[in-house]
Amino acid sequence: MSTRTLTGLDLIEIASPCPASWDAMTGDERVRFCSQCKLNVYNLSEMNREEAERLVRDREGRTCVQLYRRHDGTVLTKDCPVGVTALRQRFFRAVAAIAGLLVALVGGTLFGGALERRFGVNFATPFQTLAHWIDPRPPVVGGMMFLPPGAFNKLPSNLVAQAAETPLLDPTEEQKMEIQRRLER
Repeated sequence: MSTRTLTGLDLIEIASPCPASWDAMTGDERVRFCSQCKLNVYNLSEMNREEAERLVRDREGRTCVQLYRRHDGTVLTKDCPVGVTALRQRFFRAVAAIAGLLVALVGGTLFGGALERRFGVNFATPFQTLAHWIDPRPPVVGGMMFLPPGAFNKLPSNLVAQAAETPLLDPTEEQKMEIQRRLER
């Protein structure tokens, strides 16, 4: 809880709150006209603190305002230091989280590459892991499938044996003609 002293704006007391709906009034977010009381209604929360205090101090007679009062008794204005501080903290936390993620990805990639060169161990880098998480299918480039490091050892033995036992056959005459036709294009 703040030990801040309350100023003139925070000491405003509303004797009988008006039942008119702010949304039913015509105008903008700072000032709207109330057709019930035939007065302009000022939204103090859309003004900075100095403007709001000047409005309350300079207005004579009956003045209608819309305001939001926090639990500590202070009136919320557009330049509220609590709100600005919270917004600034949220921004810095987001920047720190993004920077931490980038450092982890780059550091993990460099560390994994160093381990691979030093010990010959095939580690997946953080970027490869992230790419595999986004799209778990092995990448196919130019008709060739690239498996992540260590994935070949995890294939079922019948697929590995079947691939190793399949002999390469000479192309048929039809296949040769098709290849020749494609090369001539």
